[in-house]
Amino acid sequence: MRRFVSAAVIVAATFALAGCSGSEDKTETKPTKAAAPAKSSTALPKVPEPNAAQTTALVTKLRAIKPELVVNEERAVRRSVNVCSDVVGKKDDATMAKNANFRFSGGTAGQLTDAQGAQIVDAVKATFCK
Repeated sequence: MRRFVSAAVIVAATFALAGCSGSEDKTETKPTKAAAPAKSSTALPKVPEPNAAQTTALVTKLRAIKPELVVNEERAVRRSVNVCSDVVGKKDDATMAKNANFRFSGGTAGQLTDAQGAQIVDAVKATFCK
């Protein structure tokens, strides 16, 4: 058994080294230029982010919906930008409300209702996401 393993190792090493031998053809082949990828007709639109004044207005509106939504204002703004991506992506109202509910539920905010999700979407649209 030991001889068999040793022989197998020698054979494997020989094949591995064969690729490194100096007897290769020295002519170089230039890589072919790959075709440029086709541009997608569904380019992702840019999602806006709120400026300072818009952030203040957004936080005020979110606080009116449920104060716990803005315990961490930076997190609330990040989540609002994600809600805006649904608006820019032209998702239907029910989907946007459901997604906003999902994005903002949990932690200090607890479980939100679909109506609160719709209010969040309205707040995002009214403040920075047109």
